[in-house]
Amino acid sequence: MTTRNNLPWIILRSVGDVLAHLCRRFPPIPLVAKSAGALKWLSWRVKLNSLGEHTSFFKGVIIHDADRVQIGCSSVVGAYVHIWGGGGVAIGDDVLIAAHAVITSLTHDPGCYPYSSSLVAKPVIIEDGVWIGSGAIILPGIRIGARSIVGAGAVVTRDVEPGTIVAGNPARVLRLIGSSL
Repeated sequence: MTTRNNLPWIILRSVGDVLAHLCRRFPPIPLVAKSAGALKWLSWRVKLNSLGEHTSFFKGVIIHDADRVQIGCSSVVGAYVHIWGGGGVAIGDDVLIAAHAVITSLTHDPGCYPYSSSLVAKPVIIEDGVWIGSGAIILPGIRIGARSIVGAGAVVTRDVEPGTIVAGNPARVLRLIGSSL
């Protein structure tokens, strides 16, 4: 493998990889770190249907059919989040999606065998200020109302009203935000 100053240039596939490598090698360079974050945001901005300012992505995020996904301003997409956008996914402003969450707008028709021969697309809408916990699964056709919380590991099979905390499999209402247990 060809190296230059102990840097394996062959395996560095993009400018983002080079900047990430430099950040690891020379940590006290804040300008490079900010540039790497800006490049990551720009790369998602090109792929997604729309992306608001100040939205950040952690490592390992996978978005299929990204051209059908919209994400608002100041949202955070945690590490290893997986979004299937084929049916359309709209994520509002100030949304927090924790690590390993899954949002899917695609499913298969259970009445059509073999199951892989059918594809059903239903849009997912996540309104402003929602917090989706680690490992939560949001199924096709779901609307999560503004300022709601989806608990870690929840499987959301029905719409969530605004200002509601849901958890469990299937997700059920625990309480309204601002009310006591």
